[in-house]
Amino acid sequence: MEGKIRTILGDIKPEELGYTMAHEHILDDPSVGGFMDEDHRLNDYDKAKEMLQIYKGIGGKGIAEASTKHWGRNTAGMISLAKETGINIVCCTGYLCENQVNMDEWVGNKTIDELEEEMIKEVTEGMDGTNAKAGWIKGGTSYDYISKREEKILRAAARASIKTGAPVHTHTSTGTMGLEQIAIMSEEGLDLSHFCLAHVDRNPDYWYHKKMLEKGVYLIYDGPGKAKYYTDEVRVELLKKLVKDGYEDRIMFSNDMGKRSHHLVYGKGPGLVYIKEKWLPRLLDEGFTEEQIRKFMVDNPARFYTMYKGTKYE
Repeated sequence: MEGKIRTILGDIKPEELGYTMAHEHILDDPSVGGFMDEDHRLNDYDKAKEMLQIYKGIGGKGIAEASTKHWGRNTAGMISLAKETGINIVCCTGYLCENQVNMDEWVGNKTIDELEEEMIKEVTEGMDGTNAKAGWIKGGTSYDYISKREEKILRAAARASIKTGAPVHTHTSTGTMGLEQIAIMSEEGLDLSHFCLAHVDRNPDYWYHKKMLEKGVYLIYDGPGKAKYYTDEVRVELLKKLVKDGYEDRIMFSNDMGKRSHHLVYGKGPGLVYIKEKWLPRLLDEGFTEEQIRKFMVDNPARFYTMYKGTKYE
């Protein structure tokens, strides 16, 4: 596979990324952006290090870190974590959604051009006063609607992606507004093979997922093990249909563990081991193949997070 993946320690070849969780939170403090839930404060460096060491111990090698600056992204800390653990951490620029953080302070009345410029700078120059660069661009939408600010962020993300080659990966609230997000990306001229939507398995509608995949996007299922959203049986049956339809090259897995109560190192669970130790063995029991598992966890993340060619900043 040609191209490069931009990790926090520099660019690597796609084949170096390895087994990857496609959407996680390792070290952040959302109170910076006004989100004051103590459970979301993953701000203990030693626990983050232990978390990654456990992950490495089960064969983990790559992580797409989904904390933006207004979610308390800790760039300096993640540089140190990557050096100490050897995990390939791919960080993001951009923003989350308006129903979770105070956009007045962070986005305010910025224009699309100003947001685009900010994203480009973090991909090409560095984040938070460092020379560590973002490897992907984040956007997000609220539950069942897209605010004007969220739309600006999405359009800026698409434009910054086209200029830098960094892929766009978005938050969907309870899995909604996926087709609407795709429409915005299409209007901006983004090649949809460089667009991914997370949390969609919280809305496990086969027709809806198929319609998104038909557009050429990637989907992240990051809810396995979280029975409060739906049992894993629902996800398995949905995946069986989509794989039968030929979409095994467009699906990735993760757990989106953005709370202390999600992590073993904070005394709770299921931790970064769940996908490897419970979800993937179940898929094998349910008739999926080792080749398909490799696609979900290795090949598809490597392809999606590869920065594409022919851009201004290549």
